[in-house]
Amino acid sequence: MYNKITTILLVFAFAKAIISCTQEPKLEQEIQAIPLQVELVRFHEEFANAQLSDLPRLKEQFPQFFPTVVSDSIWKAKIAGQDTIQNVLEKAVASADFDYQNIQKEVELVMKHVEYYFPEFEPVPVITVLSEVDDDLKVVPTPQFLLIGIDNYLGPDHQLYKGISKYKSVTLDRDRLAADVALAYAKLFVPPVSSRGFLDQMIYYGKLHYVQQLFAPASTPAQLMGYPENKMQFAQENEEYVYRYFVDKELLYKSDQQLISRFLLPAPFSKFYLEIDQDTPGGIAQYIGYQIVSSYAATNNAAVDEIIRTSATDIFNKSRYKPRS
Repeated sequence: MYNKITTILLVFAFAKAIISCTQEPKLEQEIQAIPLQVELVRFHEEFANAQLSDLPRLKEQFPQFFPTVVSDSIWKAKIAGQDTIQNVLEKAVASADFDYQNIQKEVELVMKHVEYYFPEFEPVPVITVLSEVDDDLKVVPTPQFLLIGIDNYLGPDHQLYKGISKYKSVTLDRDRLAADVALAYAKLFVPPVSSRGFLDQMIYYGKLHYVQQLFAPASTPAQLMGYPENKMQFAQENEEYVYRYFVDKELLYKSDQQLISRFLLPAPFSKFYLEIDQDTPGGIAQYIGYQIVSSYAATNNAAVDEIIRTSATDIFNKSRYKPRS
C-alpha cells in the first residue's frame, strides 16, 4: 500500500513538473507571436554624420532634442566637431560596433511582454541618443518614444567610465539593456508609495523587480537587480541571514529614512555595520522585497494587476515567505 501511494505521489510530482516546464515555453511562444514591430531611430548617428546645413531639418524632425533655450551656436559647434566631449562620445560609441538589429529585437521583445501583461500599452519608436553618460537618461520611456542613452552601454571597463564607482559602472553594460528597458516600463505601472516605512518601500521595489522580470524573463538575477555577479551570489546565499537581521532588529515596521539609504538605494554596499558589509550589494533589501513579492504571487496564484494594487502589509502577511537557507 505504501509503495503504491509513493508511486502515485511521484507520478503527480512528475506530471506537475512536466506541466510547469511546458507552460512557460508556450507562454513565451504566445508572447513572441504578438504582431508588434518597433522602429529604431539612430539619432546619435544622424547627428554625428550631419552637416551644418542639416540642422534645420534635424530640429524639425526631432524637436524634443533641440530645446528653444539652447542657442543654435551650441548645436553648430557640436556638428562642426568643436565640442570635445561630443567628439569623444561619438568616437567611443562608433567604436563599440553595436548590433542595432539585435538591440531592436531585444527592446521589441520587452515591449511584447509589456503589451501581453498590460494590453493598453502602446508601443513607440526607439531613439538612441548620446546622454553624456547620464544615469538618468539610460532609458527614458515617454508616450511618443523610448529614449536610450546608448553611451551608457559601452561595457563596465570602458575607459570612458574611469572614475565612475564600480557599483555604477558594472551596470553600464550592453547585456543589461533589456533589463533596464523592462525596469523603466515597470516604473510606469507600479505606483510609488508615499510611506517611508521600511516594509512598504521594500515591497515597492519588490513589485518593480517582479514586473521587470515578467517583461524581461531572459535577464539574469544580477541584471534585474543591478548588482555585480559576485554580490548577487552573496545576496542569494545569505538571504536567510539578511532577512533574519531585519526581523531581529525589528526594522520591518520602522519609518527611518536611514534604513532606505542603508538597505534600499543603490550604493557600493549595504550598511549592516558588520565585517561582511563590503561583500554585500547596495540595496540588498530590494532583493528581499522581490523574494517576498514572488512568494506572494506563487502562493496566491496572483495576477500582476492584483500584485500591483495589493498593499505591502497584505503581500507580506499572505506571502508565506521563507527565505532560502
